[in-house]
Amino acid sequence: MGKVISFINYKGGVGKTTTTYHIGCALALFHNKKVLLIDADPQTNLTFSCVLPERWEIFKKDNGTIAKVFESYLKDSFDTYPIDNIIWKSPLELFAHGKIMKDAVKNIDLIPSDIDLLGVDIDLAAKTWRKIESGFFQEQLHIIRQTFKRTKEAFGFDSSCDIRDALFYAEQRHILKRAIHTIKENYDYILIDCPPNLYLVTQNALAASDFYVITTIPDHMSTIGINILMRKIRELNTMMNTKCQLTGTKSNNITLKGIVFTMVRIFGQGIVGTHKDKMNELCRNYGDLCFENHISWGAGYTESSALAVPVFLVDEENARRVSAQYQEVTNEFLRKVEGM
Repeated sequence: MGKVISFINYKGGVGKTTTTYHIGCALALFHNKKVLLIDADPQTNLTFSCVLPERWEIFKKDNGTIAKVFESYLKDSFDTYPIDNIIWKSPLELFAHGKIMKDAVKNIDLIPSDIDLLGVDIDLAAKTWRKIESGFFQEQLHIIRQTFKRTKEAFGFDSSCDIRDALFYAEQRHILKRAIHTIKENYDYILIDCPPNLYLVTQNALAASDFYVITTIPDHMSTIGINILMRKIRELNTMMNTKCQLTGTKSNNITLKGIVFTMVRIFGQGIVGTHKDKMNELCRNYGDLCFENHISWGAGYTESSALAVPVFLVDEENARRVSAQYQEVTNEFLRKVEGM
């Protein structure tokens, strides 16, 4: 059964998508792992890291994107929705020597995103409340009421409204987890690129995950929200566990597996002073959670992004440098996630 890892930061532009993408590609290229990338961000940057917009338009028209998972739930057709339809098998292509090389990175698949995700959070809340008002949860409520005395003693709830609220809370955050569960055994790793917020789509990604990783530039504005983010995810964990125990369902206890420093500025033979000071500060605060290896800023990303391929496939000096760094970060990622 594959491990699910979300990559997240409150702040945008901190290398989150690039890190998700390159760790996923490195796992496939250098460790022979079967990887699924999930783009849960309506900005669609992970998608466009894998494919050019023209190809995405065709796939979106014929198959759909991650928005289909939530749309099918909103249309009451979720339980029969074939999620395989939106998995883009081996999407990466490389144009070289006058021809297109398909399957440029084998063993990596993609669930693409699109801007339709922007309104999902509002629609999810409205839909779930309509289910409550229409009596959709009545059968589940009846079952839970049979053991209500035990539940009341365990959790201190004193009305069926508390149970109904728990059903509402759990259902709207487990949409993506239920979808992933149907294909989880097909992959070694499922990596989710989260948007820079903690709205319902992001909470769906976290609720579906075993672990999460924070990416950050080592500067004041990029790191100021890390402690808040960790606290909010702990609160989400606690709430999910409480609600799921009450309703008889299972919740993941998502664990932070590391903080990766990205876009680190180098001057001469070393890291610039302000970045080095911030990295040392975070290492003092968070200890072993901070990755020992980091990713420096480099122009190699620009060329690889234009080709919609990872830096590992670009034969250029800057690309080779960051390629080596991402291989080391991926090795450390494996040690942290696998407990090696």
